[in-house]
Amino acid sequence: MLLDYLRGAYTTTDLIVVAVVMLFALIFHNVAQAWVAGRLGDPSPRFAGFLRFDPQQHLEPFGVLFLFLLGFGWPKPVAVNSRNYGSRGRHEALVWYSGPAAYLLVALAAILVALVLSAINNPLLARSFVFAALIAIRHAVINLFPVFPLDGARAALAWGNRSVRQVVEQISSLGMLGFIAIFIALSFTGILGALERFFFSLIVAILQLIPGL
Repeated sequence: MLLDYLRGAYTTTDLIVVAVVMLFALIFHNVAQAWVAGRLGDPSPRFAGFLRFDPQQHLEPFGVLFLFLLGFGWPKPVAVNSRNYGSRGRHEALVWYSGPAAYLLVALAAILVALVLSAINNPLLARSFVFAALIAIRHAVINLFPVFPLDGARAALAWGNRSVRQVVEQISSLGMLGFIAIFIALSFTGILGALERFFFSLIVAILQLIPGL
């Protein structure tokens, strides 16, 4: 985000709004996963304090740093116990996939705020919330991919077959280099952008069903 600000793509208002929305999104991501885990029989996240909206409990320093520098960050991993799930692989995967879903909910709320601000003739602030929604959608999309330390990798290990788990483990063995390489490949091939546009259009279409918007 700071790089976008320094090259003039963001105003100061944009930077503040995106920062506030995305810090909340990182916390909400963990709270959502802790809530889903509890509903599926695993109280571990609740006992560890992940159901509380406490920034110190959820925010990871390097994740926040990368969020501010590059526009993509991460919270602390939610502590789960695989043995607590009735349908072990499927239920644990649902916990991890609830993380990307939480980012999409934040994006939906941000776009809704942007539409309201546009309706009351405040386009500049509305633009800031659209930027925040786009960043939240990017977090959701990236976390769907089975690359550590993303939610998609944890879900694939929990629910995938042996071949899927082997692929995930091979990629994870490359460490941060593997993550960066796949992220660059997704960006340059246009896959990342296409998925982001799809979810943005889907959210707008859903909101347009609300009377008066």
